[in-house]
Amino acid sequence: MTVVRGLDFDVSRALGAVAALLTGPIPSEGSPTSVESDPHTGEWLATRAAGFVLVPLWEGPDLNGLRDPEWTEQLEAGDRHLDTLARTLDGQWGPHRVLTVDYLIRNPQADRPPVYEALLRQDLYGDLHVWTPDQAPDRRLALVLGHSDGDQPLTLAALVTAGPLPELPA
Repeated sequence: MTVVRGLDFDVSRALGAVAALLTGPIPSEGSPTSVESDPHTGEWLATRAAGFVLVPLWEGPDLNGLRDPEWTEQLEAGDRHLDTLARTLDGQWGPHRVLTVDYLIRNPQADRPPVYEALLRQDLYGDLHVWTPDQAPDRRLALVLGHSDGDQPLTLAALVTAGPLPELPA
């Protein structure tokens, strides 16, 4: 669960979180991975490590027990939120590039760069939609939507890295 659980998707709030990430600090080389949680609820707040910060932007409802068409409607809602935010950012910075983590899913024993380990630890198995923001050309912004299985809520998250994301084999 995340600190944004139960909040309706709000593109303005998501854009504000993205802007804060782009101007905020990123841990430097040698910094250990830190998974931050809300002190009262234990819900995921952020993951920080050398070269990146990962935060949730939206979390959908629990899908446990849902059947079609409600289950499909919830998945489509997550896709719409990602698409809405991606279109807005495409309008600001140009078209995004898509990176997939499929290689890591197909090869669970493969070495995982820390940024990808953090994504998978939070069950963010979706494709990364990546931009090089105009106001922070030395950083990359990625959006990702994922969930661990059919019953878990969808989570839309933002990732900011210092420099390019590591490339994965095809």
